[in-house]
Amino acid sequence: METQSLRKRKWFWPWQDEEEEAWLGEMAQAGWHLSRVDLLGSYTFRQGEPIRVVYRLDYMPANKGDFQDYLQMFQDAGWEYVGEMSNWRYWRKQAAAGEQIEIFTDAESKVRKYRRLLGFLGLLFVVLLMLGMNLFFNTGTAGERFSGIGLFFRLIQAIYLVLYLVYIYVMVRLALRISQLKKKVV
Repeated sequence: METQSLRKRKWFWPWQDEEEEAWLGEMAQAGWHLSRVDLLGSYTFRQGEPIRVVYRLDYMPANKGDFQDYLQMFQDAGWEYVGEMSNWRYWRKQAAAGEQIEIFTDAESKVRKYRRLLGFLGLLFVVLLMLGMNLFFNTGTAGERFSGIGLFFRLIQAIYLVLYLVYIYVMVRLALRISQLKKKVV
């Protein structure tokens, strides 16, 4: 008998990892178990027995030497490594009804997870800023500004600006999430 698979697209922002975990758990209870996750919210599931599975996400940049220790630590605690998407690690563990299973047992650990992500995004922000400077300050000659090439260039600038504003929004929301978790620590 061939196992069926299902591909779904669903978007989650980086600070919505708990909502993503809950959704993946609901899918498992419906008999669809995560087998792969790709960029832009593309999830692949395989059909199986409906069971209660807890999914947890961790943001951990890849470091080949440390990754094996990281992987072993979670596996020793009974977690199954499902995969990764853009440094987000997906873990799952079967759970009894009502049982709460966490990979982060305190708010400070969650703060560190979001700080790792914010640090990476901050570095990328600087790179995008440098690229953007070239894009916005290299305006071309007066004749090029109103030609087909100039109009296309303006469209690219507008798209870049919108994406840049979304990027800033994501960083602010992550900083607010960190602040919210820090209040739980105190």
